[in-house]
Amino acid sequence: MSVDRDQEAGTYGERTPAGISVAVGWAVMVGTVLLGAAVFPPVDLPARALLVAVAAGAYAALVADLRAVAAVTALAMATFVGFLAHRFGELTGGGGAWTYAALIAFAAVLGTGYRRLRAMASADGQEASRYPSVVGPRTSVVAPPDDAPDGPRAA
Repeated sequence: MSVDRDQEAGTYGERTPAGISVAVGWAVMVGTVLLGAAVFPPVDLPARALLVAVAAGAYAALVADLRAVAAVTALAMATFVGFLAHRFGELTGGGGAWTYAALIAFAAVLGTGYRRLRAMASADGQEASRYPSVVGPRTSVVAPPDDAPDGPRAA
């Protein structure tokens, strides 16, 4: 048995592997679903959906990997429909549970958009020159020149 001593050690700033991001996100979503089941009664689907949507949106705002965000959002939607809206993991049935699950996807899209805008705003000078309307300060309105046809304004 030999040991490969040329392996590179992990350094700060490396991207988190997608599998780790999905596992952490899945654990957060399971915890959120358990919290929703404990706090809200079974007939209060909008509140349960809102709780899971807030968690999905926050996760999407914090995680840069879009594959992990998509996987966790899909799992969160399926868990909401299967265990909070219906019982025993059933993903079919009436009650409009998938309509509420669309709120979870929308929150994830908003979280991803927030992350992208935040990344553009904190970008270096080269990025700032490409997106001046997002990064740059607002310009003030220019006053008319003093030699306008109606003359300078009296103070």
